[in-house]
Amino acid sequence: MKNKGKKYLFITFGISWISWLIVILLMQLGLAKYPDLLSGLIGIIGTLGPTISAIILLDGKKNLKNILNFIFNKKEKAYFYLTLFSIILILSFGIIGTYNKEIPLYFIIPLFIYALTFGGGFEELGWRGVLQPNLEKKHSFIVSALITGIIWGLWHAPLQIIQGYALFDLSFFPFMFGIIMFSIFLAYIYRKTNSVFCCAFFHGLYNTLTTIFITNYATLIIELILALISISLYSKEKYTRKT
Repeated sequence: MKNKGKKYLFITFGISWISWLIVILLMQLGLAKYPDLLSGLIGIIGTLGPTISAIILLDGKKNLKNILNFIFNKKEKAYFYLTLFSIILILSFGIIGTYNKEIPLYFIIPLFIYALTFGGGFEELGWRGVLQPNLEKKHSFIVSALITGIIWGLWHAPLQIIQGYALFDLSFFPFMFGIIMFSIFLAYIYRKTNSVFCCAFFHGLYNTLTTIFITNYATLIIELILALISISLYSKEKYTRKT
């Protein structure tokens, strides 16, 4: 891994884990109960660790123009692929899952906006925008996606001991398997679009769907299928280039 990748991990884990450990400490001392205002705000800072790190390490000036260019840079047909993959994901959840009637329809759009920003989507500026490309300078696409997925999964570890958080008491191995599979698919989206916005949009959409659909462990099937599709398409492209 190049030096930028190491710096990214140091800053990301530093911001996120320190923030989440503060939340855990406050809860242990009885000074906060997640998600009250104090612990919620500190927790959000933690979730923005990958985003803040990516902006800090952005090449050139850290002005609004360069940040927006970094986020919205894209290849031709990027939004075509985003639309196609999004339709596949929505249909998958619609077939496998059951709509959670406790969530009103009018709440779906605000839920998606939160998922796109503070609920996971903005993480993509770092995981796919910085770490995956840096790993690919030394490793293959698939190996880089696997390493990114493992690191990404481990980054979530403190959240599994914050009572009240969505990942609290979630089984570790199914979670890791799912996130590694999802990492492969998000890496393929980035490969096809060169757009961290497309990755963020898809990540936010996925998190929204896991909230509004009851699937139990069926999401692992979706993630596995998406990963296998990504590997198959990548292998086909690689073979086509060679021939």
